[in-house]
Amino acid sequence: MSDVEIHRTADMRKMKKPLLVIGFPGTGLVGSVAASQLVESLQLSFGGYISSSNFAPLAAIHNYKPLPAARIHYSEKQNMIVVISEMTIPIGTSMELADKIFDFARSVDASSIISLGGISLKEEKGGDVYVISSDPVTTKDIVAKKFAKPIREGATTGVTGLLLTKGTLEHFPVTTILAEASEEYLDPKAASNVLKVFARIINVPISTATLERDAQEVSKTVKESVIKAKLSRKKGPSAEEGGSMFG
Repeated sequence: MSDVEIHRTADMRKMKKPLLVIGFPGTGLVGSVAASQLVESLQLSFGGYISSSNFAPLAAIHNYKPLPAARIHYSEKQNMIVVISEMTIPIGTSMELADKIFDFARSVDASSIISLGGISLKEEKGGDVYVISSDPVTTKDIVAKKFAKPIREGATTGVTGLLLTKGTLEHFPVTTILAEASEEYLDPKAASNVLKVFARIINVPISTATLERDAQEVSKTVKESVIKAKLSRKKGPSAEEGGSMFG
């Protein structure tokens, strides 16, 4: 019996071929952060949630209000539905969740699925954004407009990877936008980069000012941590840190 369930708390039947956006945690938590900013910037309404006995027992808190960690937001004005998760999806649940999301997309007659996420940094500076799609025409168009770079070889995992495969097999447009991000910490700059590309693709202004400010704070914190680590190595380990003491 199926365990993953998508619960709708709002009527989305008036929407005509809406765009379905996916934002799940991954490298740099880019997908979750970008989707959360998208919801806030475009003021999307709460429209449902996803449940599973395998999900972590937690609630996300936004603007003093507790919400399901895996949930749905929507906007009739923007003709957009966003599925966001602020918790890691268990590997054993990924296949079933991908199937449920794909069925959900079909049920609302979605025009396409776009997933937002992160990809490991190739270089220290980073900043590049990549695209891969089950629809070659979509990839070609985005690359031709120089919005993002194509991915020739590689692999993408989790729900995003499964949706891409399903889109290819069932001839349904599923596109993934990936911004280079750090694997070591939350990366709001990468989330900002992926949202900027997404905004250009759909031709809708999306504010990333909050993410840019957060990125500056993260950058400052990381630099301070690096400096402290270097100073600590120069001084050598203390007795409490495991250094040897001789009488």
